[in-house]
Amino acid sequence: MPSDLPQIAPPATVPATAPTACTWREGASPRDCRFRNLTDFFTSTLELDELIQAAAAFVHGLVRAERVRLWLLRRGGQRLVAREFDPAAPDGVSELMLLSDAGTVGRAATERRTFVLGPGATAGPDGAFRSALLVPLLRRGACLGVIECLDKAGADGFGDDDRAALESVSEDLAVAIENAQLYYDTRRKSLERAVLLEVGRALALPLDLTQTLEAIMDQLRRIVHYDAAAIYLLDRETHEVVSEASRGYPPRFQDDSLKIGEGIVGWVAKTGESVTVADARADTRYVAARPQTRSEIACPIVSRGRIIGVFNLENDDLDAYHEGHLEFLKTFASQAAAAIERARLLDQAMQARNLERELEIARGIQASFLPTTPPTMQGLDLAGLNIPYRDVGGDYYDWIRIVDNQIGLAICDVSGKGVAAALLMAAFRASLLAEIRNHYAIRRILQKVNRLLFESTEPGKFVTAFYGVLDAKNRVFTFSNAGHNPPLLLHADGRAEWLTEGGLPLGVLEDSSYEERPTPLASGDVLVLYTDGVTEAANEHEEEFGVERLERLVRETARRPAAEIVEAIRTQVNAFTGARHLNDDLTLLVARLVD
Repeated sequence: MPSDLPQIAPPATVPATAPTACTWREGASPRDCRFRNLTDFFTSTLELDELIQAAAAFVHGLVRAERVRLWLLRRGGQRLVAREFDPAAPDGVSELMLLSDAGTVGRAATERRTFVLGPGATAGPDGAFRSALLVPLLRRGACLGVIECLDKAGADGFGDDDRAALESVSEDLAVAIENAQLYYDTRRKSLERAVLLEVGRALALPLDLTQTLEAIMDQLRRIVHYDAAAIYLLDRETHEVVSEASRGYPPRFQDDSLKIGEGIVGWVAKTGESVTVADARADTRYVAARPQTRSEIACPIVSRGRIIGVFNLENDDLDAYHEGHLEFLKTFASQAAAAIERARLLDQAMQARNLERELEIARGIQASFLPTTPPTMQGLDLAGLNIPYRDVGGDYYDWIRIVDNQIGLAICDVSGKGVAAALLMAAFRASLLAEIRNHYAIRRILQKVNRLLFESTEPGKFVTAFYGVLDAKNRVFTFSNAGHNPPLLLHADGRAEWLTEGGLPLGVLEDSSYEERPTPLASGDVLVLYTDGVTEAANEHEEEFGVERLERLVRETARRPAAEIVEAIRTQVNAFTGARHLNDDLTLLVARLVD
């Protein structure tokens, strides 16, 4: 896209003649010096840059000025901008800028009148000169800019003839500039529409979020030039806008994030208002990510009335962006918003599919860990149940045969939910079984498992567990409780015992120690191991099932087989929670001593 600023490269010497067929005639009056076909000359091109270069050369020949600038009003009349040949500038052209009311150039624009100045006055940004002639470019009562002529060649100053000559052609030049600007705007809008159509097609493709953002950056450069750009997306949980795609920034700023309200980007995210900054160095909101940045434009990305991100473009030139850029960027942002939301949905669908595959694998692993049918042992009736709250839970129970008349009973509840909890549960099970095979005492087993979990898990992750060995022949149960819900031992004589002795949950402290205790058993005793998914199950009134209901239910069913006791507890908990259903894994292990 061509720049909307005129590229003026005056000749090194003052031309003796104007360009094309427009020839100066000695002795002619200024009004006669219309070069036979002045209108055709000024309308010979609709390219704004070419027109202003030709007009500058024309004015050189008309009034014999050593320097000519054509200032154009920009940013809704707020600034006057011109470019001129400058061998010291990187591209050979320097950009000049004034506020529309600054200096005599600004007065010529705001007061819409001609100024003829002598030595010592100040017309533009360059300071002193021998003489100056400033003529506003007026069209339909509006000022388009100012013709500035400095230092008449071979004379002390500009005269009335020069003034009349320049005023006589200023209207034709204003018409030509207006036409060129309209042509430029029409062509720009046509190009924008074509690009937006192509963007719509490109962004309609099923791309993931990263691909979509990169495609947006590529398409954006076709219409709006930038030296650095970024697409920030809003993270409502952290209250930040995070750079998800960027070009032209130093590596340390490529994944930048800003608090909502921080910097120009954060301000746009907070207010929902677009902003153009002519001089970023003078804007206190600017976050200096690039020392060479001079101007900036930022626009919110809005989807269904909600801000989801911000476009941010930076330019190394002062006042590089204007209303046309902002208008296009807003239209572009609406298309980009739809593409971003579509890509997010696609990403979510892909993540859901990937998660489902992971869950399927985890379900298979967890199912292989849980016991299927209880072992047969003389004098013992066993039953168990595990209902995960989600597809994969963090609860585990098991019965581990040790010798012919001894069986280990284990239950645990892992912190967290989902796949991570299932993996931690798997680590606990593997450690427990490994230490049991070494025939350590129960307290020693838990100490070793605790150390292994502490060394291999992240801080904040832990396991509550209960492990005991039931000797069905000698009728004794030896156990240790590692921070788990105390199991209920309901004796046949009606006494209720809650098994609490042990220590801290596993994985909390590296050097935790654990107490073990034996307790005698008798025929008819019922041992119930459970997780908090049973006692903490809540109804619609936020009331928990609790240990009292559990004990009462076990008393009512104590003479039934272990499997029926398990089913009675499951049924009562489900009935208690009602429409709320379970909000945690539900795991039970019941051991009943029989003759």
